[in-house]
Amino acid sequence: MIISFFGFLSLFVLLDLIVWIRIDQLLRPVRYAIVWRWLLAIITIPPMLFMFFTVFAFRDMARAHKFIPPLVGAYIYIWHFLILLPTVLFLGAQLAIEKGKAAWREARCRLGLQRRAAPPPPEDPRPLWSRRNFLAAAALGVPPLVTLSLSEIALAQRGKFRIQPYDLFLPDWQKELDGFTIALVADIHTGIFTTPKMLDDIGAATNNLRSDLILLGGDLVNLSHADLPSALDMVTRLDAPNGVIMIQGNHDVVEPEYQFNAACRRRGVNLLVNQVATITPRGIPVQILGTRWSQRQDLIDFNVAKVATIASLSDPTAFPILLAHHPHSWDEAAARGLPLTLSGHTHGGQIMLTKTIGLGPLRFKYISGLYEKPNSKLIVSNGVGNWFPLRVGAPAEILKITLHPAEV
Repeated sequence: MIISFFGFLSLFVLLDLIVWIRIDQLLRPVRYAIVWRWLLAIITIPPMLFMFFTVFAFRDMARAHKFIPPLVGAYIYIWHFLILLPTVLFLGAQLAIEKGKAAWREARCRLGLQRRAAPPPPEDPRPLWSRRNFLAAAALGVPPLVTLSLSEIALAQRGKFRIQPYDLFLPDWQKELDGFTIALVADIHTGIFTTPKMLDDIGAATNNLRSDLILLGGDLVNLSHADLPSALDMVTRLDAPNGVIMIQGNHDVVEPEYQFNAACRRRGVNLLVNQVATITPRGIPVQILGTRWSQRQDLIDFNVAKVATIASLSDPTAFPILLAHHPHSWDEAAARGLPLTLSGHTHGGQIMLTKTIGLGPLRFKYISGLYEKPNSKLIVSNGVGNWFPLRVGAPAEILKITLHPAEV
């Protein structure tokens, strides 16, 4: 994991250098080049130094976050995860076209099909708005301006979320529990992109739903366990007649898992780590099957084994609800007859142009909302917080799920 993380951030540093060198090359021949090149340095060096410092000094993003304000953090995230690669591709394509045209002209000259162009006299002034100047200005100005604009939009979104209702009709759900409600709060990501007010609002909105049960679907913190105290303060203020139950997410265990588990249990939080919790609303047993996260989470065989293990712990006389951070767990859950799985993790795809076009389908089979198979249902929450600051077409949300017996 350390090697992959180190390599991941090192790649960003390398791409930053490529962009810097290429734009600097474009700027050298233009008029007032020294001014443009200094502006380039001011725009590009701070994000590059942050990534370099993160890689070679901190070795992780968690501690580095403590030293940057949210707007700078949003800029760095959006630049590196959203804007940098298209910028590299654009600059690479522009360079390839330029080199290709030069090679084509040289080939034609060698074949005698055209004469070599005479170089301009050295005393000729360089025009202010030549084609090269325009390309250089675009390469320099457009990506940072787009990044800054998106960063402002991202911070304006922070703390805004919707309450998304679902009514589910489930076989074997007891008539006595018709109307039983669950509040699902996933992916809070307490850290650089949360504020104390945001945590207060999430807690207040969840309690105001007056749900019978509150489930926390993982990723309580973003990267650092230093943010756990404020996150757990919010969790301990949550209240429901049948309790509050939480599972791990991948961000919760970026730092050692035992630290996260111990901190939750010291505060009295009911954290399930491949464990089962039984509640008895109106005397009828309902079991919450809570999965543990592992860095092997995306491996299909591990998901199968994990769900198989937790399913074997369930009481056949109780109604089982699987709480699994990763929605891909549902495939095995449905195969084992578990009627309901609740998940998060996907952030609704985070950047979605339509319901089917965006970043979500690149990684996940199940992205957002309700999915159904024979005798089994899955709900995937968009989550209420962010590790990446910007959302497009995937609004933050808290779910209110109302359960009913299936109509015969």
